[in-house]
Amino acid sequence: MVATDGPVIVVGGGIVGTSIAYHLASGERPVVLLERDRLGSGTTGSSIAQFVAHLGPSDSGEHGRRRLARDWYDARIADGQLSFEEIGTLRISRTEREFERLKRLKSHGTDVRARSLRPQELAAYGIDPDRVSGGLLTPTDGVLDPGQIVQYMAERARDAGVRIETGTEVTDVRTEDGSVSGVQTNGGTIEGSVVVNAAGPWAPELNDAVGVSAPLRHTEGPIVVLETDRSDPLPLTFLEGGIYLRGEGASKVLAGSFASDYEGATRHDPDHARPVTQSFHLEVADVLERYFPSYGDGKLINEWNGLRTVTPDGRPIVDEAAVDGYVLAAGPSGYGVTLAPAIGRLVAEWFETGGKPALLESLSLGRFESAIEHA
Repeated sequence: MVATDGPVIVVGGGIVGTSIAYHLASGERPVVLLERDRLGSGTTGSSIAQFVAHLGPSDSGEHGRRRLARDWYDARIADGQLSFEEIGTLRISRTEREFERLKRLKSHGTDVRARSLRPQELAAYGIDPDRVSGGLLTPTDGVLDPGQIVQYMAERARDAGVRIETGTEVTDVRTEDGSVSGVQTNGGTIEGSVVVNAAGPWAPELNDAVGVSAPLRHTEGPIVVLETDRSDPLPLTFLEGGIYLRGEGASKVLAGSFASDYEGATRHDPDHARPVTQSFHLEVADVLERYFPSYGDGKLINEWNGLRTVTPDGRPIVDEAAVDGYVLAAGPSGYGVTLAPAIGRLVAEWFETGGKPALLESLSLGRFESAIEHA
């Protein structure tokens, strides 16, 4: 069981790690947040930062976590602390069978205002109606600013006494008699009774350092920004093969790949920059030509690539490992911005009371026992 007293060391200053530190700040135990670079500079910084209410048929815990996170965001959006652009999320189907599946999906999200659209209705978003059978629109999804969220949480955590160190790399997790005793960093040793691994793409490396096995792999997240002839609104639109598009400003289109398949993933070196490949450029061009003929030939004006940390079932791992006091908060599988406030609040409740909240039960490491044995 996670110790209910003593310092907590959170490793990773992305949106998940910062959320955990922020929520723990209201308690009485000391909290230290360590980030190897700048706050929000890893996966968080390369995120498209869309809140997504619908994931698919999933457990009630996922619905509860997304509702909890949305409530946290809504409260701060309402009082002007955080910005939000409500552009919606649109999922496209090519066949009637896929359309029927999308219509059933409406009952598996946190937004009851989601609605199914027929092909002619999709033409309003620049989509060729002859190429699709329908779609599902969640109108209240939208775009957040991940840097703004991280800074909001970090500032309030600091004000409450959390110690935040950037440019601090954790090189080892120290243990005594099978329990966490602190971490070794590039600047020295920091003592603590709990270490939270919220290191994003670097989470597997930290697991290796302490001898913990968990099914975490990486997928690339290439994104390109194109100047097009777009004049229609364009929600975050999911198409075949994990390709998504989103309108940016008056005429730009952001196109990316939502690769979250664990079986096709591997481990990468997070410190190694990965270019956007020519094959991805061609894939985006093909999608635009087939589904959005009115956009014309898009002119590339920006691109970047990042890493997602994924699990076999697409949900994060938030659980204590075999080493007492070593806690994983990793593998959000592309939904870190969507889930971060909920993960932070639930972890804080767990640490403060000693009892794991029900909404964390389906995120246990134990659900992957078979995958761990064969890793």
